[in-house]
Amino acid sequence: MVVLSLFPGGVLQFRDVLVNGYWHARSSAYLDTSLARLIEWVRLPGDLVFGIVGVLPVVLAIGMTYWYTRKKPAQ
Repeated sequence: MVVLSLFPGGVLQFRDVLVNGYWHARSSAYLDTSLARLIEWVRLPGDLVFGIVGVLPVVLAIGMTYWYTRKKPAQ
């Protein structure tokens, strides 16, 4: 995630800060450039892995809780 997501985008945005100023690097004018759009798509695989791996434990906990509460006690 750091290599594909944070590093290239941060370096390019920092360069834009030095050239055009902070206001431009945070504006939609910077985000509408073709290089910024490419970086958004390159980030997608890392973000998906992070999202799936981050959500998986929550889904498992909810499923196990539901399963244990629906289980009838032995008599």
